[in-house]
Amino acid sequence: MFRDSSARFSPDDSNRAALQDDADLGFDNSGPSLPIILISAAFGIAGGVIGLYVTYTVLGWELPASVFVAVLCASAGLGISGAGLTVLTGTRAAMANIVMSCGLIVLSLVFLGLCMVVGALAATVIVIYGG
Repeated sequence: MFRDSSARFSPDDSNRAALQDDADLGFDNSGPSLPIILISAAFGIAGGVIGLYVTYTVLGWELPASVFVAVLCASAGLGISGAGLTVLTGTRAAMANIVMSCGLIVLSLVFLGLCMVVGALAATVIVIYGG
């Protein structure tokens, strides 16, 4: 917050590395990153969709086995992309990024489910009272 104004930090000092406080050196900015969360969530959803399509449509597997592979592909896509992007950016918040991406996917699915239930109820009311 404030700088030490002792003689070791004189204004005409050419060594700019010494201008950092001890508190600045210990600061760890390892919070989750929104771009990493969004991109890894997209990779997770894409992995699940591709896994389900390949196993159910192309290979002709039964639905339970296809869903198992889809969930496995979604988890792998989310984890690998989240960890990879975290390593590329150099932050230390890999678990926070992956957990926030999973939370984003769950929140999206809950919202989609809520919209489908409200739509089904509205359609039922329209069919019953609409004539």
